[in-house]
Amino acid sequence: MSKHFKFSVIMPIYNVEDYLEEAILSVVNQTIGFEDNIQLILVNDGSPDNSGEICKKYKELYPENTVYVEKENGGVSSARNLGIEYVEAKYVNFFDSDDKWEETAFEKAYDFFEEHFDETDVVSARIKFFEAIEGYHTLDYKFNKGARIANLREKIETFLMQSTTATTFIKSSAVGDIRFDSRLTNGEDSLFINSILLKKCKLGLLPEAVYLYRKREAGTSIVDKQLHTKSFYTDPLVYYHLALFERSKELYGEVLPFIQAMVAYDLMWRFSNPYMKETLNEEEQKVYEERVRQILLQIDDEIIMRQPRQGSIVKQSDAMYYKYGKDLYEDIRLENGVLMYKNFKIFTIIKNKSKVVQLVTAKAENGYMTVEMLVAKWVLNCGKECELVLKANNKPLAPKFSKYSITKTNTRDGIGDYYTLAKWKVKISDYIKKKGDTLTLLPEIIIDSHSSVMSLYYGKFVSSTNHFEPIYTRVDDYLIRGYEHSVKIYYPKHVELMCKKWDKDCINFLKSIGREDIIDLRYKRLPAFQKKNRKRGKIWLVSDRIDNAGDNGEVLFKYICEHKPEGVRPMFVIGSIAREEVKERLRGIGEVLIAEDEDYPLYFLSCEKIISSSAGEFTINPFAGDRVYYADLFKFKYYFMNHGVNCGDCSMWLNRFNKGIDIMFSTGVSERQNVIDRDYNYSPEQLVITGLARFDALYEDTKKQLLILPSWRRAYKNCYDDKTSSIYYDGFKETEYYKFYNGLINDERLLKVMREKGYNGLFCLHPIFMKQSVDFVKNDVFDINSGFVDYNKVFAESSLMVTDYSTIAFDFAYLSKPIVYTQFDKEEFYANQIYDECFDYEKEGFGPICTDLDSAVNELIRIIENDCKNDYIDRVNSFFVNHDKNNAKRILEAVLKN
Repeated sequence: MSKHFKFSVIMPIYNVEDYLEEAILSVVNQTIGFEDNIQLILVNDGSPDNSGEICKKYKELYPENTVYVEKENGGVSSARNLGIEYVEAKYVNFFDSDDKWEETAFEKAYDFFEEHFDETDVVSARIKFFEAIEGYHTLDYKFNKGARIANLREKIETFLMQSTTATTFIKSSAVGDIRFDSRLTNGEDSLFINSILLKKCKLGLLPEAVYLYRKREAGTSIVDKQLHTKSFYTDPLVYYHLALFERSKELYGEVLPFIQAMVAYDLMWRFSNPYMKETLNEEEQKVYEERVRQILLQIDDEIIMRQPRQGSIVKQSDAMYYKYGKDLYEDIRLENGVLMYKNFKIFTIIKNKSKVVQLVTAKAENGYMTVEMLVAKWVLNCGKECELVLKANNKPLAPKFSKYSITKTNTRDGIGDYYTLAKWKVKISDYIKKKGDTLTLLPEIIIDSHSSVMSLYYGKFVSSTNHFEPIYTRVDDYLIRGYEHSVKIYYPKHVELMCKKWDKDCINFLKSIGREDIIDLRYKRLPAFQKKNRKRGKIWLVSDRIDNAGDNGEVLFKYICEHKPEGVRPMFVIGSIAREEVKERLRGIGEVLIAEDEDYPLYFLSCEKIISSSAGEFTINPFAGDRVYYADLFKFKYYFMNHGVNCGDCSMWLNRFNKGIDIMFSTGVSERQNVIDRDYNYSPEQLVITGLARFDALYEDTKKQLLILPSWRRAYKNCYDDKTSSIYYDGFKETEYYKFYNGLINDERLLKVMREKGYNGLFCLHPIFMKQSVDFVKNDVFDINSGFVDYNKVFAESSLMVTDYSTIAFDFAYLSKPIVYTQFDKEEFYANQIYDECFDYEKEGFGPICTDLDSAVNELIRIIENDCKNDYIDRVNSFFVNHDKNNAKRILEAVLKN
């Protein structure tokens, strides 16, 4: 190969028109100088989109150093192999066409390679993710020692795995006759680069050169889909793993440890994977398992057990089961606070602060101390006998175990629960008899008669010195502190003196880390504020969304302000981004707080109750990451009214350990029972049937109007930001959601009947999709709403509604009006939302369920021609326990009582 350029960049191209130009420009803009120093080789692998035109554009712009080749589609390997034939540079890079290089990468790589030319054939760049996720690659630890040449045959460098080719620079001369294996759709680049590394067993590491790896928002990359592909479990085991082993044996007579580590790392992606059994039939599974065993028999146990980034014990257990046919949990023993397998350390239970052992509740109330821990099930499966106790001043107490299904894990047999919930309730007076006494609660694990204390990871509602060194919580005359291994309850002789001493420690600590702002808020402004406002009543903070009101919060706020409970100071909280007319409307009702105002934290830390239809983080934490410095001051009770009737399983989001709700209100018996039966972890006493406050504001002004008001889709992440505010997404018109609803509002059969019957239509997008309203095609029958909706008004004026999975269906049903459900994407919807289906639309729904456009149009025409008679009125009457206008009254009574 001639060396006319410093670098040749080979880009295989297929169906990447949305990303290609950005990728090419990241090469064109390199500081080393594109035209003089970089040869760009664009290989169009039969791409069906506009990628070819983009390639031709850059070929025309830079004809002297750009090669453009077209071929029939054959896959990335064949495209790269073709590109190798055109290389005219000293160094080569195989660049993926949806990624980017930082602009100084090639200049840094060239200087480094020239300095170390005789030492290595490969230089590795650092991988940084962008788009769907941020941060660095899981193998980024290999750059911790800075720029260097690593000898991969040294034991200390065994785990410097190089799994990608695109993120490397390679000597063109080192490529030789090595080519990408076209039989592989997964692992072909790892096989290629490790085949080259085997020549010298040296790897250049250059953290200053950064490769930007796109993790697509839409989840359309090959990597995201591979777990569901049969070839993922078949071809790489033969053509990559075993083939690479053979190359190592040919050169060195053995499988070198760094090659073992690379294959073990790649192989473990297939372990603890529920999709394998869905993808392979029984015979294929047997072949797969035997091949895995043959591979693992050539990998040392030490390399399996010490994998730094694929070392979850669940995956290690799978590996040992495949290798030896025996679960490793049986052979785990406990030595000096360390879990051991054979002579390998598994887990340092006495020091490790991971989420394996979480203390999620440590609460003193009514003379009892309640302690709850989430313990990884694998811990409790270790050894022949395993026991978990809580030592109360050295007296062991057995826990009450219960199922905890919110956090899942993938196991060899499918998806299982990761945690078990352990609970203890300790009577404080049994241990603290007089002032000066202390109660120490120390969790301990006992495995085969050997015991150890456990390092605790503290949940978000437990103050801990692990989070904030001098923190403590005061409950009456008791002081509670969470430590690394224990929780202690102090009953000091002079509680005020003890508090002053600990507060002084806290101030000194905050000074040492430069957080005078926290000192000012905690110890100066807050006490002064509370003293000044003490006589003005107990503060209740009421809210809806951060960007809007008009929901249960506003209706309840108005009711509270009108009925003025004695000693209560209600205040409505809303964000500065809310519309001015909304803020003015609220000010006409009562006091309003803007969440971003400087004084809002003072009201928050002083409030007795928070009552909201929102479970957003702003509702219960205005301090973001600084929450740990104030958590001991959170004294409020949290009353959750929900944004609507809870018709889905929201336990993953609304569970007690994530939201800490004290009282949750519901509308009906089945809704309440749904929360009891599922994994929310609230007691029946915490679930109160009242009805939704916003039902009180419903009224009748029925006109001939068809209302279409569907929910949003969490899967369409380009349509909203991290605050779930709407942003415009160019690709929205390609979604099934758009195609269905645009088709519905423009269906000529429906429009014809609506015109004949004198009906108009109103199509209202969910606020999260508001910016997409411009995409929908208008006509003479349907108006398309492009702003926030006055729901009560549109409910009142409409005689028929179309929705899908939205809880606003219950509001419309409350008015006894007919509904049509359009659930054309049910499986996809529930696969991506944060809740699962639990409302049985077939048995409990308030209208027909339509799964395609034709059936939806047919039902709407039938109902309109029947003057919108409601055929489901019996279901409406049986669902709502309280079908009146006293919902806010019941909620207020429950808040005052609890």
